Amino acid sequence: MKKWTTLTLFILLGVLLLAACGSPAEAPANTTTNQPAAEEPAEEPMAEPTEEPMAEPTEEPMEEPAAEEPTEEPMAEPTEEPMEEPAAEMRTDNLEGETITFYHFGDLSGPYAAITGPLVFGMEDAVAAINENGGIRGATIEVQFADTGGSVDEAVAAYDRFTGADDNAMIMITYGSGEVEALASRFAEDKIVNLSAGLSAVGFYGPDSGYTFGLGPIYPDQFGYFLDYVTANWDTIKPATAGDEVKLAYLSWPGAFGQGALTDETRAYAESLGVEIVAEETYDLSPTADTTTAILNAQAAGANVIWTNSLAFGPAALMNGLGALGLQQDFILGGCNWAMDLATYAFVSDPALAAGLISPFPYLWWNDADHPGIQYAQSLFTANERTAGAQNVGYLLLVAGVDLAVKAIEQAIDTVGFDNLTGEAIYDALTTMGPVEPLDGVVRMDYSDGVRAPRFSQLRQIQGGPDAFNVLQDWTEMPDLRPVFDN
Repeated sequence: MKKWTTLTLFILLGVLLLAACGSPAEAPANTTTNQPAAEEPAEEPMAEPTEEPMAEPTEEPMEEPAAEEPTEEPMAEPTEEPMEEPAAEMRTDNLEGETITFYHFGDLSGPYAAITGPLVFGMEDAVAAINENGGIRGATIEVQFADTGGSVDEAVAAYDRFTGADDNAMIMITYGSGEVEALASRFAEDKIVNLSAGLSAVGFYGPDSGYTFGLGPIYPDQFGYFLDYVTANWDTIKPATAGDEVKLAYLSWPGAFGQGALTDETRAYAESLGVEIVAEETYDLSPTADTTTAILNAQAAGANVIWTNSLAFGPAALMNGLGALGLQQDFILGGCNWAMDLATYAFVSDPALAAGLISPFPYLWWNDADHPGIQYAQSLFTANERTAGAQNVGYLLLVAGVDLAVKAIEQAIDTVGFDNLTGEAIYDALTTMGPVEPLDGVVRMDYSDGVRAPRFSQLRQIQGGPDAFNVLQDWTEMPDLRPVFDN
């Protein structure tokens, strides 16, 4: 009995231990046998997971600053980084693989070919040299040209082709007054910068213009500058047969260029200086033009000064006519900047007949051999093996003109970035860059304050052979004879 009693006690103890240590699923089986033992394990497991585990995850995420930092930092970073991205998009350098197109059109097969040819050569050689030296910040300049044959209609057609193929045409270079006047409003409307050797006052300052800029002074300003010199020095320069009064004959070609210096403003200015315009004659736009009638009519009207707004064979025709009539010494002969040029010598019958010509000269000349800009132009001319006849004012002026275009484009890129480069951005650069001297001062430009053509020039006279274009008056501000239009 004692043995069974002891065994029974061990069994009871084992049951109790199993009840105390068993899983909650086993507890209900013991609740009817030993209620106190069932209550203790039921209360303790519920108290621990309810109070301690819930307290830790609830308090720690709220107190830790780490929960706030991830919220603030991701919001700050995306806000700051997009604001800095435009600087990365503002490409101003390393533009390899990009192109910038220069469009130009002019007469290579018509009456103006003698002067347009060297202009085109200067353009081509200047652009090639820039591309060989890295282009514009790495971007290559592409050139597209159209021959107009001297026709304004062809110039308009070329413009239409260029703009039809390129919806971001930015810059065009033109060479004639007629095409400038015909397209001035289109350039302004389409916001395409036009750098022009056609120095038409109407083209630059007409009421619908604005985007056309001269590579030289307008013809009225040049004419006024010539009249200033003649009247100020009349006593020492007048022909032996002349009286005290300056009497001028305007002998020139018909058309926008030939008549470009004779305006209401220049007529009034001449009158204010005491200059009487006594004759106005035209002669043919042809290398074989006969100027005899025009010269004799000028003589009959009492003229002692002649002005011509022509170039190459235009001034040469007058020189030849004066020589044939034996009247060279009876007139002071003046002409626009294009008149004093090597191209004139290709048509004059005797080089001596060119001596005495006086012209505004808004650039340096090839015989200014110590000047770095002239040296650069000479190096291009030599490297490209151009013929001697092309070494004229047109070639020199376009080398300078391309340099001006590059300077303006670079300033525009610095301002808006290459990807935002437009004709309007180049216009803004030209009109805000202030005085600029392309090719280290071969020409002098300043398109500020509504000015669209250079206002400074020298005055030179042929005093010998083709290289003797001697300075009569150094850089001087010309009279402001811009046209006034009733808008």
